[in-house]
Amino acid sequence: PDNMDFVLRQGIDKDKTAITRIGNALDSAHFVAPDKRDSGTADLEALGVAGEDVLMCIFRLEKVKLPEHLIRIVALLKGRGCKVKGLFVGDGSLREALGDLSEELGVADQIVFCGNQDQIWLSRVIPLISVVVAPLKGRALAEAALGGAPIVAYDIDWHSEVIENGITGELVPRLNYSLMADAIEKIIQNEEYGRMIGANVREQVLKMMDPHTITQTLIGVYDKLLTRSS
Repeated sequence: PDNMDFVLRQGIDKDKTAITRIGNALDSAHFVAPDKRDSGTADLEALGVAGEDVLMCIFRLEKVKLPEHLIRIVALLKGRGCKVKGLFVGDGSLREALGDLSEELGVADQIVFCGNQDQIWLSRVIPLISVVVAPLKGRALAEAALGGAPIVAYDIDWHSEVIENGITGELVPRLNYSLMADAIEKIIQNEEYGRMIGANVREQVLKMMDPHTITQTLIGVYDKLLTRSS
């Protein structure tokens, strides 16, 4: 809807627009039930975080994505006596600065950078993650949801289309990483709640992102356009 509003403001006729989702652009591995996927335990062991509470961000390490908020959250939780590991999946221009910040806040031993990973790796690992942290995510939000991971997200962009507070995850005001830390702590301390919102968000996104439905919608749009032009 945000994208449609943008093009309408440019003067495009609304009758010439349609909204579809990205489900048919997601790797099929993410649609496999989490308990039917290959285990990512060995992947987490290789990173030194297996068996621990892991908070994961999946995105480019760039300013717009607010990656520093994960480090500040880990530091806040450490101050509360809640020991977690922060895992960055992705790379970017802030990699060195984020390492410096983790040193400054005394959590360098709790932050792991694993660089870019492929979709099969993600599909293995996501179901094992304690909480996926979403300051700002695109398709990675759908991938995390399909993996059945508990998600804590800022209320920005399309996040609220996926995350309903207390039902399919935790949605907090944008930029308030202290409230994000509160929500993460709530999930970590209540595994049953985490499993519930993880299962709910997967069910929600399976409906929203069904590849067959989306493909049929796109075909219908193209048929309408081609019929009109002929």
